[in-house]
Amino acid sequence: MTVVQFALHARDIPVLGDDAVTEADHAYGHLAQTDPVLRSLVERFGHPDPFGRREEAGRGDHFAAVVRYVTLRPLHAPPTSILYASLRRATRGHPSAARIVALGVRRLTALGLPADDAARVVRLGHAQLSGEVDLATVAGRNDRQVRELLAGYGFPRRVADLFLIRRLGRPDVLPVDDPALAQVVSDIWAGPVDVIGLAWAPYRTYAAALLQAFAREMAHAADRTPR
Repeated sequence: MTVVQFALHARDIPVLGDDAVTEADHAYGHLAQTDPVLRSLVERFGHPDPFGRREEAGRGDHFAAVVRYVTLRPLHAPPTSILYASLRRATRGHPSAARIVALGVRRLTALGLPADDAARVVRLGHAQLSGEVDLATVAGRNDRQVRELLAGYGFPRRVADLFLIRRLGRPDVLPVDDPALAQVVSDIWAGPVDVIGLAWAPYRTYAAALLQAFAREMAHAADRTPR
């Protein structure tokens, strides 16, 4: 497979009034030129927002975001969950490191958080409080470094991908652990998502948004089909 390299981002293009090209315009235009299937999906779904910025606004700091992402399955789930709502009630607001540590693993587990996940967020909370890690500065790290930081506290790849996409707005993140996305790629291209997705760089986040839109449409169609 030929890997398409494309270095220019929309942020490098001068802004020219109301007709300025956005990164989304540039990304979806690039994907449409790169892959005929993605071109048909752009025509079908337009330019879906992969970052959920409107949903993310006002939902706490980076630590609270990690806790929330731990409760979300799959990657294209709504921005909050019933479990996260329970955690918010227990912490009297979006979970802070101090309040998560105060609750502890046993109380978090009683609220419904799986024991492994509870241990992870408590460990991250301790690290945040001690200064071992400062999530407020994580935006200065590249994608690989962010994944390694979260993996160091036991968080799986899907949590890191959500953090990179929805919290940091990174344009080239392919959520390979999303089963719906992997299934669509396997059905259409007959290959693993991480390999097929190489050709979509540097806009794999946008490609994933298109494929997730398609996966949701297929799921809704299946639900409406008489059994």
